[in-house]
Amino acid sequence: MEERPGNEDDTVVIRRMPAAVPVVRRSFLSAGLGSAAALLLAAGFGAFWWQRRAKLIPIGIATEAKIDQTQPCETIVTYLAPDKSVVVIDFPSLLSQGLTLDRVAAFVEKADVPHNRVLDDAALRAAIAASGDTISSYYYGHDYRAADLARFFALAQSEKIVLNPQELWLKQLLHQLGWLQAGVNGAIITLPAAGGVVSPEMREVILRHEISHGAFYTVPKYRHYTEQFWASLTPADRAAFTGFLGRQGYDTSLTELMLNETQAYLIFTRDPRFFNAAAIGKTEAEVNQLRQGFIANMPDFWLTPLATEPLPPAPQSMPACPAEQAILAVGRKRLCLCYHRGGMALTERSTIS
Repeated sequence: MEERPGNEDDTVVIRRMPAAVPVVRRSFLSAGLGSAAALLLAAGFGAFWWQRRAKLIPIGIATEAKIDQTQPCETIVTYLAPDKSVVVIDFPSLLSQGLTLDRVAAFVEKADVPHNRVLDDAALRAAIAASGDTISSYYYGHDYRAADLARFFALAQSEKIVLNPQELWLKQLLHQLGWLQAGVNGAIITLPAAGGVVSPEMREVILRHEISHGAFYTVPKYRHYTEQFWASLTPADRAAFTGFLGRQGYDTSLTELMLNETQAYLIFTRDPRFFNAAAIGKTEAEVNQLRQGFIANMPDFWLTPLATEPLPPAPQSMPACPAEQAILAVGRKRLCLCYHRGGMALTERSTIS
């Protein structure tokens, strides 16, 4: 979800808009040692550093409501309680989220960039600048299928793309999950901490939107249902949603991306700042008719109640992260990447993905 101050693997692009107004657009060994002892010590030293580098990333389990109430000062990883094939990454800032996933977003679903190769740093910076965004605002929330993430890292390796520490952390997480191999049914969804332009209410909207993408990727019957719904729309309706999504920066040539984002915005993004009837050139009555038709025939599974349930009550305020917190720990030092209020300028649009 991007709010400008996430595709075959959708990322939510939520662009903030006034109600009923169309959307705008992370010295060597001592000499006295015998050779055998030196080799053993060197091997032990190497194993020590390998174990530290390969230290498991903690993964908990959390409900939507629990995540909504959380203020991550470090990156938190959890399995989504109703469906543990959906993994939620809760970032301490828009910046840390962007450093981790913007290159993936470009590779998977952004418009005007190639999807058959991974952008290097210079090309990524140029693509972000051309879109009018920053690293932080490229998306406000992300969502990707395990297969697309595996494809991204395999291609990055074959093309010798130098990845940043945040991207390498993500690769380690996927390796830990076993998601770098073929045939995995899994999805990652993300959101940033509240702070600056991201209010607690906005954070809830991002999460609900991204949860629907997680279901789309991991529940075949829901994906099939969404495909049927898209096919049942009139050409004019499909064009209306495609136009809206194109203005948000999605690659409109990716049909699965279009129908995936349509279900997420139409059904699970009930906030007129991010999606409303005027944004797709329709009346509220017309949008309600489409929405009710989709919900009436949804397959019955864990996501179905969320189509009509209100968002959990948003916390009145979120505690600020201590300055020493960060998303990465290096030895005894912490690299501070926390988001500070006022550190990000508000722009016209909000993209969830």
